[in-house]
Amino acid sequence: MLRLEDAAARVAAPRSRPGQFTMLLAQPSLHLIRRPMSIHDEGDGWRSYMVKPVGHASGELVALRPGDRVEASPPFGNGFPAPADLGGGPLLLVGGGFGIAPLHFLARRLDALSPSMEYTILYGGRSSRDVELDAVAGVRGEILPSTDDGSLGFHGTCVDLCRDLLRRLGAKARQATVLTCGPPAMMAALHLAVRDLVRDVYLSLEEVMACGVGVCMGCVTRTRNGTVPICTHGPVFRGADLVGIDGGREHV
Repeated sequence: MLRLEDAAARVAAPRSRPGQFTMLLAQPSLHLIRRPMSIHDEGDGWRSYMVKPVGHASGELVALRPGDRVEASPPFGNGFPAPADLGGGPLLLVGGGFGIAPLHFLARRLDALSPSMEYTILYGGRSSRDVELDAVAGVRGEILPSTDDGSLGFHGTCVDLCRDLLRRLGAKARQATVLTCGPPAMMAALHLAVRDLVRDVYLSLEEVMACGVGVCMGCVTRTRNGTVPICTHGPVFRGADLVGIDGGREHV
């Protein structure tokens, strides 16, 4: 994991919304296309990201050293709903792996703007090596880690943990809102497991994209309003607005 400070934020400084993403590219680079990265945190003149080296371009970002240059475009997309639109029930922030990044930003924003709102972070990985607790350090909400192999926290997936927590909430679960980001299979399983148990589900879809402005149509998903680019209509979608996200019933 590497956290990058975004020097461009010192110039443009539009205040980002949790769930939005920035297109980054190390300079100089062997590549032409920037890579989308969810914002992990934002402060006065800086932004931070969690970068996982899955290819050459992201590998270049991880290899950066202090003082190196990064091309960073302004934040794109629609983020998670504003705190006032999340209802008054429990908030469950469910992140898988590096999908925890935008949820940490959401928690930080809730701490700053809505200190009375209660939330719980459920942070899952295959093993303890996949759960970077430092990435969520300092937030107000309770943090519940889970690992598939039981090496840290709850023994099972974060989907299992979420179901367990909803059972313990009893009747209050009906007022809960689940907000999630992580591997597509994890989010699909989570949506399938909780969609009929809670007030609402919001998913931040991770997808490879080239432009971030809906031109290349490299990232699309099916919704009740047709097939739309994830970069401009998302990446955060209300679960009930997506069609076939969990491979089960369609929501139309």
